[in-house]
Amino acid sequence: TPDRVWVSDGDNLILTDTATGKQLHSVEHSLESGTGIHTVNCDGELIYIDKEFNIIKLCNDMKTTTTLIKHTDKTWESLCVYCSPSSGDLLVGMYREDTGKSKNKRTGKVMRYDNTGKHKQTIPHNDNTPHTLYEYPVFITENNNGDVLVSDVDRHAVVVTSGEGVHRFSY
Repeated sequence: TPDRVWVSDGDNLILTDTATGKQLHSVEHSLESGTGIHTVNCDGELIYIDKEFNIIKLCNDMKTTTTLIKHTDKTWESLCVYCSPSSGDLLVGMYREDTGKSKNKRTGKVMRYDNTGKHKQTIPHNDNTPHTLYEYPVFITENNNGDVLVSDVDRHAVVVTSGEGVHRFSY
């Protein structure tokens, strides 16, 4: 809201009064990261990635939490989350460490879930999309056209796909 903002100090998520700068609430179980680990939905509820890589919703009462997406596939870890204001969908940027011939290689993907945590889409969506589309997605958002924009530090690029998951361009 205009008078409140959630910020991350790298260790905690802090709800701050924008007029006074005073801390109103703190979430201490979030993922300690310099990535986009939190977003707010259309109801003003905080959605964040916790230390176990689950996607959690904190209700406006600042007490009730709901696990929207349970981290069950341990090969993938969530790095960033975004709630679409137009659809209410959650976009989650994830990565995995690849083993084999090339060391320190990562593969990334974006998962789309509805507002209850039900899986709707995976980007890249098929083998016609380059496997190097994402490597380490750290921030994610959506533009007014429904395009998905991902900041990927390993690719040194902003990767843009259509809402359907078709690669548009990388910058």
